Amino acid sequence: MTYRIACAGLHMECATFLPHVTGRDVFEAGTVRGAQVIAAFENSNTVMGGFLKTLDAAGATAVPILHADGGAAGLADQAAVAGYRQEIVEGLTALDGSVDGLLLHLHGAMVTQDELDPDAITLDAIRKAVGPDLPIMVALDYHANLDAASIAGATAVFGYRYSPHVDMGATGERAAQCLLKTLAGDIRPAMALARPGLILPSIFSATDLEPLGSLVEKARRMSVESATYADVSLFAGFAYADVPNCGASVVAVVDGPTREALRLAEGMSQDIARNRDALSSAAPVHSLGEGLERALRIARDAERPVVILEHADRANDSTHGLAALLGFADRARIAVPFLWDPAAAAKAVAAGEGAEVPLMLGGHSAPLAGDPVPVTARVEAVRRDFTYRGTGAMRAGSTVRLGDTALLDVRGMKISVTSLSQSAIDFDPFLEFGLDPADFDIVLLRSKTHFRAAWEGFAAEIVIVDTPDYGPADVSKLPYRHATP
Repeated sequence: MTYRIACAGLHMECATFLPHVTGRDVFEAGTVRGAQVIAAFENSNTVMGGFLKTLDAAGATAVPILHADGGAAGLADQAAVAGYRQEIVEGLTALDGSVDGLLLHLHGAMVTQDELDPDAITLDAIRKAVGPDLPIMVALDYHANLDAASIAGATAVFGYRYSPHVDMGATGERAAQCLLKTLAGDIRPAMALARPGLILPSIFSATDLEPLGSLVEKARRMSVESATYADVSLFAGFAYADVPNCGASVVAVVDGPTREALRLAEGMSQDIARNRDALSSAAPVHSLGEGLERALRIARDAERPVVILEHADRANDSTHGLAALLGFADRARIAVPFLWDPAAAAKAVAAGEGAEVPLMLGGHSAPLAGDPVPVTARVEAVRRDFTYRGTGAMRAGSTVRLGDTALLDVRGMKISVTSLSQSAIDFDPFLEFGLDPADFDIVLLRSKTHFRAAWEGFAAEIVIVDTPDYGPADVSKLPYRHATP
């Protein structure tokens, strides 16, 4: 039998302490519909890519509806999310029962002005539209905030195992394989969730840090070594979404009674709770001054760049590290890739390559991001409506959209400014401009964990600095109203 499987996605990670709202225009820049979904995601390390790969290998027919992506920023606009939700529901309704199942990609840490768990509302709306019997397998981000209500509409839920998210495609494959096994009658999935009561800052959610790495590996082993079908997902949660279900969780899917799924989920959750203190202090964090001094000292003798990680920046426009590094531009070769600044990018692109332009760089997302930095920049390269296919371990084959973008030289520092916000997580921000990352002494990054797939082992050292932005390592500093740290 040839199965027909509907595929859809609605995806965004929301740092609710940021004051700006991500509107439909940003979502639309990352939205594809119908057959465009296949063209955009086929052969990519994405959840949708994993869906498509598995269905194609099984001879099943993918019936794509849409995939909308708002990236990572502040709140998602309620009207935009409601519109995409309705589009998915109407698309499924129009199929009029002609599909055998649904593969759905959500994030798990989306928040709007009106909804604290819009992913759950989307899932519930879909379930209401398709009825109780259609299998719905959902793939979620490793940083999803979940409780039982969040996933009640799903038949089974699967999360990325790793951060950096090098296994997004593999997660889509896990969800699709479970759906095909269910349709074939090989398994009858049951699911359970447990929560250890831990809010983990993103900087410590990297799965190459211990003891998290060992816990993630245990969850993987519980899945692959089970005598029957089992899949255990450890979710680190997203600390910067102020919602009641903020924090870590574990979801287990089994072929068998729900009590077995609950046993696996609760056992893993208890392991996480026992490691609470070590998980919350997994790597050294320096003040900006201390970190800068350390990085410069190491860089003097290093053969590879030193990464300064300004991890608290949630919008890719913090200026604390940039302003401090300008004072050392004559002492070190410094790169600052993917600074989000639409106004500066527009001005530089309009001036053209070779021009010198006065700019106020960064610091426009919120007061804690720092003040804009006044510079005189020489425009080295211009990319209009800049889009490329990623080559790094995490973004391999994915479409990266930056809008109008310029590479600037500021007193010898190489700074790329973008119109759309994307974290620099691999070597593409250098290679796309003909730069070699090994040529620099200091690289300032704003990623949280994803940069490690490229830079861990390549950088001479990773120096984490805590700056006064909206993603601190100490989550007790955050003014939570809904979450309980």
